[in-house]
Parts: sequence; C-alpha cells; structure tokens
Amino acid sequence: MLDIVIILLLGIAPPILSLWILHRAQATLRQTNVVIVHPVVERLKALPPADMNCIDGFGYVIGKVSCMYNARSPYIRCAVNPNGPCQDCRSYEPVS
Repeated sequence: MLDIVIILLLGIAPPILSLWILHRAQATLRQTNVVIVHPVVERLKALPPADMNCIDGFGYVIGKVSCMYNARSPYIRCAVNPNGPCQDCRSYEPVS
C-alpha cells in the first residue's frame, strides 16, 4: 500500500511543480510588464504632435494629407521628405 502511495506522489509531483513554476513565472512577467509598459502607455496617452491629423477610418497621419506624396502613416511623412517638415517642401504636389 505504501508503494502505491509513493508511486502516486511521484507521478503527481512533476505536474504540480510545473504548475507552481508557471504561476511564479507569470506573476514575475506581470510585474515586469507593469514596470516596462506603464511609461510607454503614458506616452501613448499624450496628445499627438501638432502635425498629426486624424483621418476617419484611417487613423493618425503625419504631414499634409493634401500632398500627393504623403505616406498616410503615423511614422513617416512621405517618400520624398520622410523626416519633414512639410512647410517649404520642394516636392509638394496637391492631390487632384
């Protein structure tokens, strides 16, 4: 009878140990995410820069949307002048 109990405990020990280690790892990961992600989320909640425009169904874009070369992206302005600014750009062509 003692042999059966020992075998049962040895058989059940690895899954229980694995679940305990998984639980500890997830708790550590949650703490790390709070420390790392919290400042990033605060920056994302900030108001967008003045040269960002919101287009319905598209989201925020940088630069003048009326330009033919505008990338319609929140990361780069256009293919010709990706860093900007749009004012005084020699390649500005209005969309017809």
